[in-house]
Amino acid sequence: MGANDTDSTVISECIVLGIPIIDRQHANLIRITNNLNFACQKGLDTANLRFINAVNEAVDYVKYHFSTEEKLMVLLEYPELIQHKREHGDFVWEIICCAKQFEEGQELVPEKFAAFLGKWIYTHIASSDKMFADYFGGMNHHSKLRLILGGRPQLSANYA
Repeated sequence: MGANDTDSTVISECIVLGIPIIDRQHANLIRITNNLNFACQKGLDTANLRFINAVNEAVDYVKYHFSTEEKLMVLLEYPELIQHKREHGDFVWEIICCAKQFEEGQELVPEKFAAFLGKWIYTHIASSDKMFADYFGGMNHHSKLRLILGGRPQLSANYA
């Protein structure tokens, strides 16, 4: 699947984890990815303009999403936290590399970044985050879940 072949319906279906706050944040990354893919289809100038916004949005995404996810993992003593944080670090590194390549005038950076985001959705979210969601769903620490979810469980039917 190329950078311009990303189907938001397929992506949306594969990332619903049953943790509402995380699912909403993932939906935002899908929006960023789809917008960049659409811009890439419109031509180089549009892609370059959208790339700058996409990088800024990805940085904002990293700030709140990775923090949210990692706090949940710490609170629930997720055994794969260190590996998961490494993957998050790889994502940040990719943002930095793409931004630098763009500043240096390398070609097709927006397309490469869109492809990276699409791949991230299919690999990290559908795999690593899914493993955490399974762990989260199996938790019997209801008092911790209430604390995390703001006083009352908001799990999907899959995790009720």
